[in-house]
Amino acid sequence: MEILFNTALLFIMVAAGGPAAPHSITPLPSMHALDESMHAGELTLSVSGENRGAVLNRTVFGFLPYWGGDTWLRYDLISVLACFGVEMGAQGTITSWHGFPSLFETAVDSIQAAGGTAVVTVTCFSSATIHSILTTYRETALASLLDLVTDHSVTGICIDFEGVSSSDRDALVAFISDLRSLLDSQAPGSHLSICTPAVDWNGAFDYSTLAENCDALFMMCYPFHGSWSAVAGPCCPLIGWGSPESSSNMTWCMGDYAINAGENHDRIVVGLPYYGHRWETEDNGTHSAVTGNYTTLLYATLAAEAEAHGRLWDTESLTPWYVYWYSGWNQGWYDDEESLGLKYDMIRQADLQGAGIWALGYDGSREELWDELEDSFTGPVWTDSLTDNLESRFTAMGPAEYWRNSTAGGIYYSYFYTYSIATGPDVSSAQWTFELPDSSSCYLLEAYLPEGGAADVDYRIHHGGGIDTVSVDQGDHGGQWVSLGGPYWASNGLSVIIGDCTGSAGERIVADAIRFAPPTGIGHGGESSTAQSFRLISPNPGHSFTLLVPASDDARKVLLFDMAGRAVREWHLPLGDEVSIQWIPDDDRCTGVYSAILLTDNEVFRLGLVLISSYSGSR
Repeated sequence: MEILFNTALLFIMVAAGGPAAPHSITPLPSMHALDESMHAGELTLSVSGENRGAVLNRTVFGFLPYWGGDTWLRYDLISVLACFGVEMGAQGTITSWHGFPSLFETAVDSIQAAGGTAVVTVTCFSSATIHSILTTYRETALASLLDLVTDHSVTGICIDFEGVSSSDRDALVAFISDLRSLLDSQAPGSHLSICTPAVDWNGAFDYSTLAENCDALFMMCYPFHGSWSAVAGPCCPLIGWGSPESSSNMTWCMGDYAINAGENHDRIVVGLPYYGHRWETEDNGTHSAVTGNYTTLLYATLAAEAEAHGRLWDTESLTPWYVYWYSGWNQGWYDDEESLGLKYDMIRQADLQGAGIWALGYDGSREELWDELEDSFTGPVWTDSLTDNLESRFTAMGPAEYWRNSTAGGIYYSYFYTYSIATGPDVSSAQWTFELPDSSSCYLLEAYLPEGGAADVDYRIHHGGGIDTVSVDQGDHGGQWVSLGGPYWASNGLSVIIGDCTGSAGERIVADAIRFAPPTGIGHGGESSTAQSFRLISPNPGHSFTLLVPASDDARKVLLFDMAGRAVREWHLPLGDEVSIQWIPDDDRCTGVYSAILLTDNEVFRLGLVLISSYSGSR
């Protein structure tokens, strides 16, 4: 199935203010509105599917359009199925039903039997009509929405109001808040979600307050290229395709949500495309100018064409594409299981609620996208040993406009930055907390500093009821992991905070990732065999150990940890000459693997020790 668009859309750029260097924000058109405009009245949906018993560990939120034709679903791989949809008019009543509810009965019954949730999508794509719904006819609109839940078999509502005016920002918040209260009192347990833009270029969506009243914000993260584009390209580049601080890719948009709604990661669903585009282009390279016809194609068609013409991989956006000659160059751009898998990794890494699909059925009878959902979102919950700036355990505090979002580097493709102030309390600050495997143990910490930092920043490590401060000149460590020392006890919590008051104004402060490692891991200094390094001068494995501690101009501390991260011994050594220390176990039964950690003000070294029993008899 092909969808042809001839609509010319205005491409507007606005500048963001704030104390840091400005960045551009690009308004993105509504793919929902464009798709619906091409299919009004086409009630072709016919649903079949299967429940294979998979158990999801994150939300998979899929829109099911009334024009979908023969649609096959994996019911067990859908958490929320949004019937798309019914239209609301200016007087707050439903003006177009598009086959709801009868057209969706099979899908709704099957999703609910599989343990999922079925909701109805209520659409409006006119700013003037939305204003009327939110103001003059709000009570009628609220009653109409309640009736959708109480009169039909769905158990929730998805609000898809696109083109909301910035002047209606507060009215939208009040409307959603009242709808939440109404559903809670009259239809307890109802699911409420709202579609939100990839970039709120009009300032119409208060993400934080909307998230407090909704079960999900569905970020429509896909219309980065389309009929309006001057060059061919991907619907949803993971990275690239613009300047590092422009709204040109999914990673930037995730960062924008993290800055503006950082406390609501568990409410954000990143909607991704099961469609793509094909253009006539000037040449066969990426970023090629569009010269002729444009077509929107569904994934099933795009995947088949890529197989026929040769699938290519764009290393800039991390998406597939293909190119061929037919009366000129033609290019197709789309997402497949590989590129979606990378996006799912980002969603998991950032602790977001889950992934969304526009739209179910666009993959036809192919199963590879279902397989990728199963691989990514079933089984044990995915965790790692660091906290990144996009994660829920990172918080950018202070005015949101003082934090900037860059995709020019950093762990997981991005980092945030602000600028320092010379005096007074911190205005902006950042905090990292950690998902530790054992909160009663202790850990070494390292911070990743992307290129671009210039300030001398104090990292305040809160641990075991105390605070240690490690000063780092960010300008000296661009693109490096830098030790923050340790081990730090986590029994009373472990967190790291930096602030913007450094004593010098106008210097860039970068905030990206901090990782932890138990003392049994390799510290910043790592294993070393140089003559002046921390080393073992007795057999290993052994019955006891003698360690040589190199000379140092700094005070030195050696700690000994067992495999559980428990401190066994501790030696405090003043600055001065090389010295040897010996460990003879008190108990012959303490065999096993140990780590000896040398800490100075600037370095961390580790040695692995294997203790064997000296007792040769029987007990």
